Amino acid sequence: MSAAKRQSARAGVIFALALVVLGALVGLLTVALSVAVDGGASLFAERPQLVWLLPVAGLCSYGAYRAVGLDFSWSTARVMEAVRDGRSVPPLLAPAIIVGTALTVLCGGSVGKEAAALQMGAAASGLLRDRVSARFRTVLAPAAMGAALGAMLDAPLAGVVFSFEALRRRPDSLAALVAPAVTSFASWGVSQAMGVRFLPDSLSVPDPWGAFFSGNSLAVGQTAGALLLFVAVGAAAGLAALAFCRALEKLRGGLARLGAPVFALAVGGVATALVVGYADLFHYEDVRSYCGMGLLQIEAALAGEALPWWAFIVKAALTLLTLAGGFKGGEIMPVLAVGACLGAAVFSAASLLLPASILGVVGASRSLGALVGMVAFFSACTNCPLTALVFAGELFGFASLPATIVAMVPAYLVARRVSLYPTSLERMRGRCHFDPVMAGHDAS
Repeated sequence: MSAAKRQSARAGVIFALALVVLGALVGLLTVALSVAVDGGASLFAERPQLVWLLPVAGLCSYGAYRAVGLDFSWSTARVMEAVRDGRSVPPLLAPAIIVGTALTVLCGGSVGKEAAALQMGAAASGLLRDRVSARFRTVLAPAAMGAALGAMLDAPLAGVVFSFEALRRRPDSLAALVAPAVTSFASWGVSQAMGVRFLPDSLSVPDPWGAFFSGNSLAVGQTAGALLLFVAVGAAAGLAALAFCRALEKLRGGLARLGAPVFALAVGGVATALVVGYADLFHYEDVRSYCGMGLLQIEAALAGEALPWWAFIVKAALTLLTLAGGFKGGEIMPVLAVGACLGAAVFSAASLLLPASILGVVGASRSLGALVGMVAFFSACTNCPLTALVFAGELFGFASLPATIVAMVPAYLVARRVSLYPTSLERMRGRCHFDPVMAGHDAS
């Protein structure tokens, strides 16, 4: 074997070991993020008065970033732009985003931990960037991001797909194809071994097409009614995603004009604190349950429990206030919660307006509506329908895919020009979708 081949083989072995180490590291960081954020959520549930400290939590997060020399404008969108362009992400961003997200949830901010995990994964890859051959360096960060998302959502294959789809990146080598799979399953294995779960194992969702596969015959009207109901959920999810993403862009842009991020944090924190803090005085105490990650709404909707029809509006509004203010945390969990509540609301309305002969095999199951709405809204907001499809198959079984596909198509068509992440949009007129937060914060 020539010296060049030996060197190439050695580089490949080091790269393979680095992927396993990176996956395990991302899995451990995922556990740390889950413990910190879940602990904050539990404390807020016991002490809802902590919402009055939300502006202080934002300022503490800002101070923590400054203390370790990080620009506070490191958002998920900015991280994804850096990864797509092959630039490194500061390793210190990993502990910083864990602290920032935990503080936000502790004080009632409506954020999740999945998108925060994306930042954390990209940051962790920086620790191994210089350990591998130059030709492998650009694949580490996308692989780590997919691993973090897959471990947090309990869907490693979805994490693999996301690492390509969200960045609009085609695998140009075998290493680029293998890397996200190795890191994703390694991190998922670590998180599973340490008890991290997205949804309880006891939660079950009905099979929407069980009657078809069991050999029962259905009338044409019933089949058409079921399809129309899924399309209605998808259309509603697309319109809601369009409104949500554009509202978030406008709010972020407006608050960014205030100047330094501390002003946006103050305005967003005070607004959220006033809305939630005066719940007792004006007798709308239930609004507190819509703070935090949204897991309560997801579990309730998927279990078929009756939620107010306006639940998706309240969750979306609180999420807009928190994210527009620049608070650290993720968008994905609140997005899933909004979609679940929206889908359940559409199915509940259908059960009141349509006869059973039209609803057919799907009936008026709120849990089924929640499943379809959650996946459709997620795909529309992220502009990543393939990721959403794989996520649904892994989490709810592949029998759910026909129903989710029917809902995802109209959702994607309606909201295809918006996204929470600029990189998930095709480049138009030579530039990506504008991120006013990055522009405003970078100016500071």
